[in-house]
Parts: sequence; C-alpha cells; structure tokens
Amino acid sequence: MAGKEDLIVGIDFGTTTSAIGVVRDGAPMLFAVDNGETMMPSIVAFSKSGEVMVGSKAKKQAVLNPERTFASVKRRMGEKESVGIGDVQWSLEAMGAQILKHLKEGAEKQLGHSVKNAVITVPAYFNQLQRQAVQEVGRLAGLNVLRIINEPTAAAMAYGVSLEEEQNVMVFDFGGGTFDVSVLTIADGVFEVRGTGGDNMLGGDDIDRMIIDKVVGDFKEDHQIDLRQDKIAMQKLKDEAEKLKVALSSQDSARLHVPFITADQHGPIHIDKTFTSDMLEGMITGVVSKIIRLARDTLKKSGVDNRDLDRILLAGGSTRIPAVRDAIVQSFGDKLVGGVNPLECVALGAAVQAAIIGGSMEKKVLLDVTPLALGLEIDGGSMEEILPANCTIPASQKKIFSTVADNQTDVEIKVMQGNSNRAPENTELGKFILGGIEKAKKGEPKVEVVFDVNVDGIMSVTARDLKTGSSRSVTIERGIMGRRKES
Repeated sequence: MAGKEDLIVGIDFGTTTSAIGVVRDGAPMLFAVDNGETMMPSIVAFSKSGEVMVGSKAKKQAVLNPERTFASVKRRMGEKESVGIGDVQWSLEAMGAQILKHLKEGAEKQLGHSVKNAVITVPAYFNQLQRQAVQEVGRLAGLNVLRIINEPTAAAMAYGVSLEEEQNVMVFDFGGGTFDVSVLTIADGVFEVRGTGGDNMLGGDDIDRMIIDKVVGDFKEDHQIDLRQDKIAMQKLKDEAEKLKVALSSQDSARLHVPFITADQHGPIHIDKTFTSDMLEGMITGVVSKIIRLARDTLKKSGVDNRDLDRILLAGGSTRIPAVRDAIVQSFGDKLVGGVNPLECVALGAAVQAAIIGGSMEKKVLLDVTPLALGLEIDGGSMEEILPANCTIPASQKKIFSTVADNQTDVEIKVMQGNSNRAPENTELGKFILGGIEKAKKGEPKVEVVFDVNVDGIMSVTARDLKTGSSRSVTIERGIMGRRKES
C-alpha cells in the first residue's frame, strides 16, 4: 500500500489564479491555501527587505509596490528573460515556482504530511518550450511532476469522471491569460481529444486592458494628464478594471471608482465612471468574435458536427461574461453544462487525473493530442511536417532526409513547431548537428529522423545516418536541445 507521502496532487497553475487539490472519498476537492480561499491569486511580490510574498498578500500590496509585484507570470512561460530584484536575478520559472511552492505548503499543512508528486495543467496550445518551462517550475517548487495535462482536458475530466453515456463535449477555457478550446468524445471511461485550438495571448487580462485604455484615454482628454506615466495610478486602475469586469458579469452596470488617482494645480482628481454591460460588450466584440472563430475551426478539424455536439463545458473566469456565453449559445446552441464552477473545474480535473495515476480512482484512459504540427526546417525555408497538429499522443513518426550538397559530411537538424508551412512563421524549438556522414553525391545519404512525443506533449528527436550508424538523440529543453547522446 502506498504511503501518505506518495499521494499525488493536482495543480491548476493559472495566469490569474491557481489551485491545488486531491480526490477524497471518490470526489475531487480543493485545499484552502490562501486565507481560507481555494483560488489563490497567481501573484508574486518582493518587499524592499527581501521578503517574498505570494497570493492575496502580494496582491494587497501591489499598489504601493508595483515595480516589485509580478502577475500573469504563466503567460510568459518559455521566455528566457529574468528579472533583477536587488542583487538577485529571478527567472520566470523561479517566480512561478514560488506560486506552486505556496500551494504545496498549504496542502501539506492541511494534510499533515509532505507532498512530492503532482499533475500540473497547462493551456492546450502551449508549445514544447512552454511545457518544459512548466515542468521546470514544478521541479523548482520541490515537486516531482508526473504528468502535464491540458487545461480543457482536465475540465472535461472533472465533468465526465462519473459520466455513463457517450457524449461529444466542447470545452471553452477562457481564463486570465489564455484561450483554449477542445473537442472530446467521452465514452466507457475513455477521454479522447478529437481536436484542440486556441490563442496563448488572449484572455481576461486583455479585457482588463481594454477597460484601462478607455479610462486612461478619457482621463487624458478631460485633464491633459497621461496616467500611464504613473505606475502607482496604473496599478490602481488595473485592480479596479478587474473588479469592474467581474461585477459586470452579474449585473447590468457598475462603477469604476478611484479616489485621488492624481492631482494637478487645482488639487486632487478622482475617477468615477459608470460602465454598463452593453458598453463592455461593445468593447470586446473583436475578442468574442475571435474565440468563436477559433472554436468553429477546432470543431471542424475535430470531425464532430455541431449537430452531434452534446454538451459545452465552460472553464475559466472570463466565460462568466454574459457576452461570451451568449455568443457561444448563439453559435453552437444551448448546450451549456450547469453546476460546474468554471474557476475550479481545471484544478478538480487535475486532481482526478492525479488520483487515476495514483490508483485511488477507477482507471480512465486519456487520449490527448499535440496542438501544433511538429517538423523540420528544410532547404528553402519550408517546414517539413513530421507529426501533424491534433495528433493523438503518445506518438512516434519517422521520415528519411538526405544531403543537399556533394560530399556533405554533416547536416543541421532544426526542429520547428507550428501550423505554417513556412519555417520562419513557426517556433524554433532547437537545433543540432548530425556529423559522421560518409562523403557521397547529394541526395544519396539516408538520414532517418524520428520524432517521439510522450503523454505530457514533450518531444525527443533522434537523427541517424542509416549507412554509418552515426546518431544523435535529444530532448527539447527550454529552447536548447538537451540530454544529448552520440554514437
């Protein structure tokens, strides 16, 4: 029997909020990790004395300490930048690790023992570099990341864990920083992802920014003062814009009130504006149109007809906006699933997957997909596809390539990810040189390239000269090719 410390937790590492949970007595539940709340703000801050603050504590002091307060860190996963805090350089992964570490400690306090193993969710449209970065976040937080699971898939697992009849389900996951849409067939304990799409730079943060832009623009016109030059004023506006957006999700109008936002020669100036839900709807028309277009494209690629779509599951706080929900119903029919908390369902689904891996829940089969095509850049700047988008994982595929010049003794293997046939329009995951090729006329050597993608969506690449046996086998790691083997 597994010990207590073998317990596996499920973590939703979110752009705006994060959560951690387990399955107890057959049902997923979340731990209260932030002043009694299960959903913790994904914010990290550093005091001038060096204290690291996380969650609501970091959020509360943001107005007075905007330059040392960092939100939406997850949205930048995979970037190689770091932030200087005093004499210390903090990578984005190290900041993210503070969030996961706080979740881990909160769970440990309530469980009464340490937590080592975890399942962590990522946006379905995260690429290889971003997925590797999230694994690094988990490692830095002291966790053994057993599985990376796509967020909409996790939401579907929370919904369909006890589902008996076969259903085709579309998941709209519209959170603070990202938008994902996935189509799944759930039947006999099998969760089969049929297609996925999305935009990693589209979320509730962008709606907040639209509100801020409107307020700042009006203020400049009325008072000839540009609030963007005042970091404290902008932090206040950011907080109030988010509150306004949330309020307009449940009421027809709301005030954005910021007293003493700034001052001029006549004295203090306040902001007091009333927004209506119709005003917000008008501001986000483009955003709503984009998510509907992405959803239609994904449904088409999945091979599921809208007539055969049984349920629509909403995840992420931004799906609470009436204009978003109305557009979904108008486009796909009134198939919304009730009784599912869009803020919690991703974390609950991660807990379900954790329990399945740990053996405390009935075995379910998860067939997920890789969201973007994977291939190599070839001579002329094109991308030769090896694994197509929406390919079920784990997956393995091989292709034969050759030299482009006489007596060429090495070839550059440049690994790409994206859905364009033009390599520069896609993401370069890494590159390496395969040497030891016997001199011959161009086109004669045969170089076999094998792509392997595991259940986490993490890829390894092997290149081998079929005549000489020279080979290299590598794994994509944060923008470089790592764990090299040569023979």
